[in-house]
Amino acid sequence: MYKKYIKRLLDIIFSIIFLIILLPISIIVGILCLISTKHIFYKQKRDGLYKKTFWIYKFSTMKDIEGTYEERTTKITRIIRSLGLNEIPQLVNILKGDMSFVGPRPFMTGEKLSSYPNEIFYTVRPGVVSLAISHGRRAVSHNKRLKYDEEYTKNITFKQDIIIVIKSLKVLIIQNLGGKK
Repeated sequence: MYKKYIKRLLDIIFSIIFLIILLPISIIVGILCLISTKHIFYKQKRDGLYKKTFWIYKFSTMKDIEGTYEERTTKITRIIRSLGLNEIPQLVNILKGDMSFVGPRPFMTGEKLSSYPNEIFYTVRPGVVSLAISHGRRAVSHNKRLKYDEEYTKNITFKQDIIIVIKSLKVLIIQNLGGKK
């Protein structure tokens, strides 16, 4: 019942609430991105539920130039990325039904998933936060991320979603305060 109906209902309710609450921050972040990268939004094709392709939205934090990460970003956009503020536009993806708050991170369209039976990842909506993120965000290897995503898709519960959100926030805070997780 939770996976099929309640999860989607909660996604709709909370995406509307957060879109309203985060509107002032979104305006500021959008202006900073426009000044830094000459664009407000970045969009990229991703594969979602049942492999349906959708456009994922983020704030633009990288310049459209060739170069290193440092050359393509500014101090401001690196801060925006580290705080996860570039992910705010994904609330629109959640509201549209392309994504959920919690689920495996969406794969880029055409991305190879090594030897994993990749069909399992497309049986649920991808999420803004995931079990892998709750275990260390970018510190988790690609293969470990796939294992976490597989584990999540096999056991979706309200309690687990709440734990993932809390742990993900904890990881974000620890990483931004100079911690190791």
